[in-house]
Amino acid sequence: MNLKRYLLVRMITLGLLCWVLISAYVVLRTANEVDDALASDATRLHEMVEYSMYKRQINPEIEGSPVLVGSQYGLLLAPYCIRYEGWNGQVRQEGCEQLVRHPVEAQLMRLLGVQIEAQPRPVGLWGQPFGELTITADPQLVLAKFWNTLRDLLLLSTLIVASLAALTYVVIGRALQPAATLVEKIDSIAISEDSPPPAQLPDVQPREFGRIAQGVNRLNERLWRLTQTRRNLMMKLLNVQEDERRELAHLVHADLGQSLSLIAVNCAQLRAQLKGGDTEVQEKLEEIELQIEGAFERMRAVLVNKCPPVLEGADLGMAIQDLCTRWEINAGSGWTVNLSLEPAALNSLDQDRALCVYRTVEECLANVRRHAAPGAPVNVGLALQAGVLELCVENCLPQPVETQVPSGGMGLNLLAERVRVHGGVFKAQVEENRFVVSARFQQKGTS
Repeated sequence: MNLKRYLLVRMITLGLLCWVLISAYVVLRTANEVDDALASDATRLHEMVEYSMYKRQINPEIEGSPVLVGSQYGLLLAPYCIRYEGWNGQVRQEGCEQLVRHPVEAQLMRLLGVQIEAQPRPVGLWGQPFGELTITADPQLVLAKFWNTLRDLLLLSTLIVASLAALTYVVIGRALQPAATLVEKIDSIAISEDSPPPAQLPDVQPREFGRIAQGVNRLNERLWRLTQTRRNLMMKLLNVQEDERRELAHLVHADLGQSLSLIAVNCAQLRAQLKGGDTEVQEKLEEIELQIEGAFERMRAVLVNKCPPVLEGADLGMAIQDLCTRWEINAGSGWTVNLSLEPAALNSLDQDRALCVYRTVEECLANVRRHAAPGAPVNVGLALQAGVLELCVENCLPQPVETQVPSGGMGLNLLAERVRVHGGVFKAQVEENRFVVSARFQQKGTS
């Protein structure tokens, strides 16, 4: 349920509750008004009867007249049934011939607190009572009058509540219109390491939504700054790491290489001096020379690993091909690499991204050797399609897996950070019993 519908349901519920309370108040108010009207009419009829009795006393000619009131014109709920009973047993009635009891209506009026039959009132002159007067209204007529008044008031209250509900619906709808704009703008925000500063959300009304937009703008700005700081720190870390590798390679080349060369020279001199000597000594010296040559090979492998040719401006394709060849030799029989490198993709990489691609292939091959089963080839591909450069390294898993991709340890995590720093997207996942590592870069100059 969206916010608009939620608020509308709550406000309609509140409106219905208010309508019920207003209706109850209107019913009670109308019942009191009808009861007051009956009491007012009864008082007027009582005064008219007493006046009629007064005229009988001062005018003996109308003593025997049966008329108590005569016309009931001007009364609110006329006609009434008027019954006069004197102390001498004389009974007179007026307007009671057409009176129908209507017990249901009478019971309803009593439930509402309306007195259809007024209490007997004493009738007298000069403070001397000489009879009682009972006034009874027509329940059906009173109910009709009551309903007419109640209907008008209820209709008015219903119209007011309905108008407020419609107005509230329109107002809420217009007030929540900026929410869609804010959500659309927030969804369009994509902050990455190489993205420009995020676009500012518009200042919308009402003020609360404007404050939300301002808060989102501040959050985006802070997130962008933190992302750039994180990117700069990661770049510094990678640069320091490469500098340390380069320095270590230079130290190994300068120190260990010189020591191995000196040992090789001394061994050659010793062999020349002992030429024609003991055969066992000659074989031992030859074995030492082979060990020195093996040490040179391992040292060169370490130098290439720590300071790859890419750092020296060498061709990336040749460097990756050399890396795969050395990996196949070191891994032994049963390991092969199928290499597919597009020239357009190689030419579109700068030195930083070229080093990133080289390190990615290097780490993936190391993981394959540790975790994969020998015998299945490793596919390494670099392609450029629609302005997107994609590096893909895949290998068969040793057995079917039903779980999600393993984390891959810190190696893949650091690779993901390295790729992300250079504006790429890194993925490592299982596809059809194959472990696939991919790194995608947007070609510079395209969007």
